[in-house]
Amino acid sequence: MHLLTPGWWRGLALGLTLAGSLPANQDVSRPRRLLVDHDGHLLFSTLTPDYKADVDEQVRELPANVTTFLLCCGAGRFYFPTTAGLVDPNLTQLRAEHAKGNDPFGYFLERLKAAGKETFITYRMNDVHNPTAENEWNLPLVRKQHPDAIARPEAAARGDPEWLNWSLDFSRPEVDAYVRALLAEVIGRYARSMDGLQLDWMRFPRHLSGAGDEVWAKREHLTRIVEFARELTRKHGLKLSVRVPSTPRGCRVVGVDVADWVKRDLVDFVTVSEFLDTNYEMPIAEFRAMFGPAMPIYASIEIEHGWQYHCPESLRGAATGLYACGADGLSLFNFVGRTNFGGVPYDWLAGLESPASAARRPLLFSVPVAKYRKEMDQPGFLPAQVPAHSAITLPLPVPSPALPAWRARILLFANGPLGLSLDGKPLEWVSTLRPTELFVEYITSGGIHRPNRDHSRYYRFDSALLQAGANTLELKNDTDNPVEVSRINLGLW
Repeated sequence: MHLLTPGWWRGLALGLTLAGSLPANQDVSRPRRLLVDHDGHLLFSTLTPDYKADVDEQVRELPANVTTFLLCCGAGRFYFPTTAGLVDPNLTQLRAEHAKGNDPFGYFLERLKAAGKETFITYRMNDVHNPTAENEWNLPLVRKQHPDAIARPEAAARGDPEWLNWSLDFSRPEVDAYVRALLAEVIGRYARSMDGLQLDWMRFPRHLSGAGDEVWAKREHLTRIVEFARELTRKHGLKLSVRVPSTPRGCRVVGVDVADWVKRDLVDFVTVSEFLDTNYEMPIAEFRAMFGPAMPIYASIEIEHGWQYHCPESLRGAATGLYACGADGLSLFNFVGRTNFGGVPYDWLAGLESPASAARRPLLFSVPVAKYRKEMDQPGFLPAQVPAHSAITLPLPVPSPALPAWRARILLFANGPLGLSLDGKPLEWVSTLRPTELFVEYITSGGIHRPNRDHSRYYRFDSALLQAGANTLELKNDTDNPVEVSRINLGLW
């Protein structure tokens, strides 16, 4: 038997148990927030000549349960009329408004504040979308002036396509000066139109040259930026938050000494996150032990889970799991970035503002996939190969508030037959059903997230077999050929 349950799970299971029993999760001194982290590009790339109507519509559709709106001020290029950086050349209507003296970004902030939303600017510490694009639409000014001021210049020079190679290296003085100038500009310009600033260290999560302990040894370069931002925000009476990796180990990999930042009162709250893919559990109890009881900790729900776009059931499942881990609230990253919809499906967020309402069945859970995951993330388990005449095991944690359920089903996609057991008990394969999803999901027009129906395997079982906390799936292959498993979902009703 092959065991695909690494040692981190044992510590996480302990963290889940502790988090579920801590009354501090209900401490009213730590605000319950539901945050929307808006990437900005979807609006500013589709502006019409009536930009105020565009913005007003986006603000008006925000539901009441969204407490906090974090508006991204740009990526490598920016959405506001900057003098310290450059504006995205592709955004023709935005640039036309700037030429007329208008500022759609500033207007968006003003309307959010007027609507009663806690309003933040989120600053992406590194955004390396398309770092070698010919039109340089996302090329930071400092990288244009200093092409070698990046995390892995040698990898970039040999043509390694990994975008993180082009991340700005904060140990370079020219990068430090550039970021300070931009932070000073954006805070000075918009202090009256916002409540705070988020430093997003997860978009993208590479900020220092070197590897391993060398990155951690350089962490003071990132801390100095946080100190600088804190000084600016305090001057203007603003809050400061940070988005960081989902585990203390991941924070060390990136070089973000978040425990020190909290200890020194440099930040007002922390959001923990994976890179793009959602985890249904995070060791928030470990962060709580590091930070103490006063610091609010929010957990990020990313744009996908298990190589699937979210649906209402998966959002509630993720929220239920993260609340059970001890999160004080949730942050939805790029939820607004759905380009195929005429309106943002904010109704999907109903109930996510509290642990009790988020746990409303039905719920959808997935086994983590490795598609987006980087070295600072928790591991992905799929795709996984089950060798011929062998078996593998996978973790299937279920948060306590998700149980009891009156019905439970598992949907698995594999290119061959498999036997499935839950905690040692065989599950029934329903061969007459081959669904492509347990609940109605959003599928892109190209169908890239639509699994092969021929690979669908649907299992039913008594929901009483599930236990709160750790569960183990065993996948057994009795054939002469290896079988690859691409996706596993658990549905609870």
